[in-house]
Amino acid sequence: MNNGKYKVIYDKQFSNYPKFEFEINGQNLTETNSELNRKYKIESLGENSFRLKTIEKPKDSLTEFQKSLMSNGKPYYEITDCKNDTIDFTMRVNLHVISHSGKFVRIK
Repeated sequence: MNNGKYKVIYDKQFSNYPKFEFEINGQNLTETNSELNRKYKIESLGENSFRLKTIEKPKDSLTEFQKSLMSNGKPYYEITDCKNDTIDFTMRVNLHVISHSGKFVRIK
């Protein structure tokens, strides 16, 4: 993904997920307009997938849902399509389990 600001638009079945935006600068991703505005390092896992590693010391403020995701493996994003400033993604817990999906839309 290129440097810039993006917003997350979840697919219809995941529309209850918390909305947020993020900014990419090199290998760093910073959440904006979210509850915690966390900072991550983007770790490439191959041509079309990546994982976000938290930069800050983890606090025990994970929701129960986030904790259950983490216990099932290390979640990662898989890019499924890319057109202009819209990137379709699937968040996978592992090869067989999808957590959620949607689009990253570049806004700046």
